[in-house]
Amino acid sequence: MLVYIKPLSIFPELHSDTIFGAITSAINELYDEVVGEILSDFKENPPFILSSAFPYLYDGNKKIKFYPKIITANISTNKEDKSNEPIFEEDMDNMKKFKKVKYIQEEIFFKLASGELKEIDIIKNLDKYNVNGDLLTNNDLIVEGKTSLRTIPNNSVNRISQESENIFYSEGYEFKDMGLFFFIKFRENKYEEIIKSAIKFLKDRGFGGDISVGKGNFDYEIEEYDLAKNEGNYFITLSRYIPNEEDLNKINEYSAYELGSKRAKASSGELRKQIRFFKEGSTFPQYNDYYGKIVESGKNSPAIEYGYAFPFAYNNCGV
Repeated sequence: MLVYIKPLSIFPELHSDTIFGAITSAINELYDEVVGEILSDFKENPPFILSSAFPYLYDGNKKIKFYPKIITANISTNKEDKSNEPIFEEDMDNMKKFKKVKYIQEEIFFKLASGELKEIDIIKNLDKYNVNGDLLTNNDLIVEGKTSLRTIPNNSVNRISQESENIFYSEGYEFKDMGLFFFIKFRENKYEEIIKSAIKFLKDRGFGGDISVGKGNFDYEIEEYDLAKNEGNYFITLSRYIPNEEDLNKINEYSAYELGSKRAKASSGELRKQIRFFKEGSTFPQYNDYYGKIVESGKNSPAIEYGYAFPFAYNNCGV
């Protein structure tokens, strides 16, 4: 299932753990008897998995999707290194530009994932592509959409006196002629309609922690969509990924990843334990149907941290 989000106001970043938290919170509001069953299922085998949200652009009536840049082993800059085609001095400017890229147009991403195209080919021939901010596109795509990060002042109000107390600041993104999308893959169809109801509920409520001041509002579309199925000995995670013990044992010299961490604060003020995860775009060997786990954190205000990978097959040509 593919979910398109069209932000209507200042909007937060939507990583897979944020989306999962919002959806389960909505399910708890709508079907409080079901959310416990879902979380129990996730402790054994995930009944569904979901990706983080990535940008899309409007090209007429067509939506152009972007995926995270694939994290690969470092490219050699040594001319004597014959194990991989090296980067030479004349390519260094292109390499610096490419390093700024965070998201890759779907068509290019699929070619990279299948092995039809290599990252080195893009760097050496960057004039055949466009780098628009943090987006990499084909030359024939005119990018007019953009996002901008805004810092917004907010007043905290005393609930008794109704007077303003402290000014605090929050960040969010404004979207122009673009939006976000994410995938949900069901391993058990019994939850599909419940998830759709939760997303509809979130449309009216909003995403993020500042919904009371009009942020996080959106419209959405849902459609059935099968990701391109290519052969691959590895996988790219399209979500934040917290590995289990077996996953960690499978990491090898050909794996490539970036680490992230988060430490949430409960509404009660309790500081939950730090959670580490692999970032979207990281690559690992394929060996199972699913990868990752959920993590329980917090004592007085317990919470569930979502950490299942959303795998996309990757033909790691370096292996």
